Amino acid sequence: MGSERRSIAWSRAATSARFLMRSLSLRGPSFILALLAVTVGATVVTTMLNLKLDLRSKMSRELRRYGPNLLLVPAPDRRAGGTSSTLDEAGARALPSRLGAPEAVVSPLLLAGGGVAAMDAQGAPASRPVAAATVGADFDLLRRLNPSWRVEGRWPAPGEAACLAGASLASRAGLRPGGRALVRAGGEERALAVAGIVATGEAEDEQVIVPLRVLQEMTGRPGRVSLAALSIDGGAQAVARAAVAAQAALPGTAARPLGQIAAAQGALLAKLDRMMVVLTAAVLLLSGLCLLTTLMSMVVEREGEIGLMRSVGAGDGVILAMFAGEVSLLGLVGALLGWGLGALSSGLIGMRLFGAAIAARADVAPGVVLGSVVLCFIAVLVPLRRALAIQPAAVLRGE
Repeated sequence: MGSERRSIAWSRAATSARFLMRSLSLRGPSFILALLAVTVGATVVTTMLNLKLDLRSKMSRELRRYGPNLLLVPAPDRRAGGTSSTLDEAGARALPSRLGAPEAVVSPLLLAGGGVAAMDAQGAPASRPVAAATVGADFDLLRRLNPSWRVEGRWPAPGEAACLAGASLASRAGLRPGGRALVRAGGEERALAVAGIVATGEAEDEQVIVPLRVLQEMTGRPGRVSLAALSIDGGAQAVARAAVAAQAALPGTAARPLGQIAAAQGALLAKLDRMMVVLTAAVLLLSGLCLLTTLMSMVVEREGEIGLMRSVGAGDGVILAMFAGEVSLLGLVGALLGWGLGALSSGLIGMRLFGAAIAARADVAPGVVLGSVVLCFIAVLVPLRRALAIQPAAVLRGE
């Protein structure tokens, strides 16, 4: 008895499959049009998902050109009635790992008052010293933190006894790239090569930036820094979380988010997310309408076929299974085609915007397939209702 039922079920499934393939072969143009609608929708969804998952990190890297969005400074010392003067350099450098944000950039900085004077070819001061704020920095980290800085000349190489001079300070002190400067800080003097002139339009134009180790030696503060400048990805909320975590990781410090920069990053990323959602919804709506009209026309074309099937005993279940098989195949094929085209388009967008392709993500494929099949089943509801309402007698009479 059980084997007979299985045989009947298999026979029905084979018959349904033959009906499906026969129907598709007779209505190739309509099926291709419906497939195109599903493919376009799946392509846009795949592109937007790939962009959403990878674009945030790439956009955050581009937004680093704005500079730091978080400062870590010594916290007020209530017992001493003032503020501790410096931070531990090693602790500041370890912040990315402590915050669980290896992509964060941290630049320890040491500040000191002093002056600078240009030197002649014989190594003697060519003019009277000009008062200047002296900043000690790791040039590699500082360059990563401020990639938009315009430098005339070059950045100092690691370990080189060289400095950067602000544009306004260089003009007053007579400094130029390739020359030499006598830097004074903490009662000490040090002759350094002028690697470049930096112009930012801000406080850096009045500063001379020297290697961190050099200024620590001149001021007698080895292993200490005045503050740490950080660049945190993810907008204002991510910066606020990082500020709390940084204060917990380094007791005795105060975190000061740079609100305008962090807010600008977060607002831009939020606008991108909203734009992608609206664009995806609009394309899916248009694809669904196109799919609905195409399926409805296919039902109208097949009224005679459906009426004939009903006249030989086909019930609602058979009609339902036939349409379910067609739209399932339609959704599956359209989703796979759309996933491939979406991966290609997101890669091209990444190359044009960031100079680096956005990788195709296999983990978005199940969602694209499920979404495409669901879209097909939603679109087939109205045509299916019409198909189930077809009466064989009326169709066979030509009504």
